[in-house]
Amino acid sequence: MKLYKLLYAVGAIALSSGFAACSEDDMFKEDAKQAFIMGSNDKDCLTVTGKSGVVWKSRMSNDTIYIQISPNVDPEEELDSIVPKFYISKGATVSPDPSLPQQFWKEGGVRYTVTSGDGEKTASYVVTHGLTDLLEDGGGFSLGLPQNTNVLFTSLGYPGEQANYNFADSRQYGDLNGYVAYCGHDHIVLMAAQYSDPQFDSPELKVQDESLSFKVFNASDLSQAGNLNIGSFKLSEIRTITSDWNGVLVALVNTNGTSALYYWTSYSSAPKLVGQLPELMGTATNGSNYLQVAGDIFGQANVTTGAGADADGSHYMIHIENGSITDTQIITTGYASNDCNGFQMISPLKPEPNSSYLVGDGEGGSNTNNTIRVYANTYKGATKVIMPNVLQNIWESWWVGTGASLARGGARRPYVSAMYINGKYYAAIMNGTAWWWHNDIAEIDDLLTRVNNGDGTAGAFSVNCAWSFGGSCDWYYDPEIKEAYWVHYVDRYGMSTVRLTCYE
Repeated sequence: MKLYKLLYAVGAIALSSGFAACSEDDMFKEDAKQAFIMGSNDKDCLTVTGKSGVVWKSRMSNDTIYIQISPNVDPEEELDSIVPKFYISKGATVSPDPSLPQQFWKEGGVRYTVTSGDGEKTASYVVTHGLTDLLEDGGGFSLGLPQNTNVLFTSLGYPGEQANYNFADSRQYGDLNGYVAYCGHDHIVLMAAQYSDPQFDSPELKVQDESLSFKVFNASDLSQAGNLNIGSFKLSEIRTITSDWNGVLVALVNTNGTSALYYWTSYSSAPKLVGQLPELMGTATNGSNYLQVAGDIFGQANVTTGAGADADGSHYMIHIENGSITDTQIITTGYASNDCNGFQMISPLKPEPNSSYLVGDGEGGSNTNNTIRVYANTYKGATKVIMPNVLQNIWESWWVGTGASLARGGARRPYVSAMYINGKYYAAIMNGTAWWWHNDIAEIDDLLTRVNNGDGTAGAFSVNCAWSFGGSCDWYYDPEIKEAYWVHYVDRYGMSTVRLTCYE
């Protein structure tokens, strides 16, 4: 057995009448009767440094100490042959020797016995593992873990060959003009606009393909689940898709010269009307259509979509109350949307009226480095936060300024989505260069601080994407389990999903 002494910080002791000072011998004799691990009635009585390098804290319940690790971590890998750090009562000894590595992942844990200095008293503790505590409301998310990374478009059931640019039909190497959205918590819908309406940017492609237009995938493993029930719509009438904060699929649909919002609670159910819109929307034929929802489509929400490229950066903001459309306005960002490659989008932060919003904009020359801009604007168009031009060696060492816009007309970069997770706002940003895609989540307050924690929530994809249609992403948050799920699709590459947990 090995003796561990606890160091005390001793302050001044004021003595008054009625109190007598104990001698050092008396204090030592009293200490020698104690046998316990310090912090027995509190948290963090023991810490370990896992194989990943993360320091995990603990909590104690009766005589069991739980090393609290993230649910995204494999205990067997993280807690194999680990040396613990803890303190015991003064003068006591402990067995087994705590300097020896232990397998805390094994069933039953490891039992430590503390013996008092006088040998008269013992205390026994089992050290095992459990989950970290959930962050309090308003604490946002803490950790992200890729679920399915880099699933190529050909593995998603589309014909062609990845990175083979010799095909005359660019769809064969992944130019799908893809939009991705959750449909419930179990399924993801991928809309390939080049198969539903091949007039987009490619009038030579006349053939629609219903089986490839709207594919449904199981969110758990991205295996194919079926096709979306589009009801009586023509394929080309569905202009773009997204989901609300709860994962309800929402689409902008143009029929008979008018626009409307529809929703699906499951991919096999028929679409249902949210409401008619006063103007024709989603008419772009160059790939720049988009749709964003903040809030609950059945309760209160704001919906945004483009109002046509112009010098003012005009967008529609549609307000929903109790599941019905109550207001539609055109708001302007103050940044031209008809410059560069002609793409700009906004994403509302809040479901309440007059919401502030994110702006994703390409400025300068198309297919040019350092042309990506991301802003946080007030409802009236005043810019409060600008993503700095200092991403080099902060997000990635190979990063070029703020990133590069794409060359194809209306190609979606940067695609931005305002995320509200566990009471905190974030910005999902799809960015990159001519040969790389890069997907990140940033703090909304500075649009600089990455909150991926180096754990893989960013996706860096090597692909010749400069002339692609770009990409899209979607997410939802489940407040019952405090987890969010993020999916992104990249033309010419494929799709991946990330789980964001709210554990300490």
